Amino acid sequence: MHGKPAGRGRARVVHLLPGLWAGSGEGIGVPPAVQRLGRWLGRAREAAKPPAGAGQGWETALAERLGYRQPGSGPRSWLAQPVSLTAGMTDLVAHPVSGIGMDEREALWAAAQPDLEAAGARLGLSAHGLWLLELDGADAWDGLPPSVGCGAPMTARPLAGDVARRLQVLANALQMAWFQHPVNRQREQAGQAPVQGLWFWSPGRPQERPAVGRVCGGGPVARWLAEEAGVAWSPDPADAARAAGVDGDTAVVMEALAAPPTPERRVELLESLAEEVLAPQLRALWRGRLGALEFVDPQTAGEGVPGPLRLRRGDLLALWRRPRRP
Repeated sequence: MHGKPAGRGRARVVHLLPGLWAGSGEGIGVPPAVQRLGRWLGRAREAAKPPAGAGQGWETALAERLGYRQPGSGPRSWLAQPVSLTAGMTDLVAHPVSGIGMDEREALWAAAQPDLEAAGARLGLSAHGLWLLELDGADAWDGLPPSVGCGAPMTARPLAGDVARRLQVLANALQMAWFQHPVNRQREQAGQAPVQGLWFWSPGRPQERPAVGRVCGGGPVARWLAEEAGVAWSPDPADAARAAGVDGDTAVVMEALAAPPTPERRVELLESLAEEVLAPQLRALWRGRLGALEFVDPQTAGEGVPGPLRLRRGDLLALWRRPRRP
């Protein structure tokens, strides 16, 4: 799926839809727009075999298409997602924390400074408010991104290599430094989630020519990845249709599908995908302004989960193919 972007009139739109095949919610009515989405997905052809094992996460899938690769050594940036931790019987579960005020952040970072210095790391803010960790290392890194790791039991990863060991030591030290920190006591008294640690994930560094020329959607993380790779970014997934006919492929991210709060909300998101994002693209595909639409679920894996799907103009007439219900 990588390579040079297609030329004018043959550009693709690659949709990264984490959780597309995760389940539809039994007992929930299927609106006409979602039925149409199922028909379109059914007419698409599998472009590759289904992925094996756990999903890689939309962040990793997008980073790969933007030319990021894990370096063998040298400096790189980690997304440092603030998390709260819930204890289970034998493990911890990390949950993303948002709504952290500037004063709260500065107080937490001040408490973490001795441990950061010991690890040879630096915490900073991206231009759009993401917490980023800068750390030099002499080996690769294969940690899970937040969309896959957060909300699931944290398993002990092999501490192979200098980077992994330093990050593990730093993560443990930050949990101790922030446990019962005044900021967290105040947040808990106010009914807010405490900041008890950081979830580290690194895309590597941009090292190859991007396979896409623009990114639509995905929020601040997608914007960070796109801008570091020198690729245009738009906050609205529907903007992909407006770019139809322009040289270069487009990646669309609908990260909200990864963890919708309720089955009803999932149906609403699928309706938005069908009506606001895909319908204009299908018109462009039919008119020859696009070469293909591709659909990838970078999160869901397992028996019965299709691999990447590709929909071309001729496939729109394949009325005999059975729908695929997302």
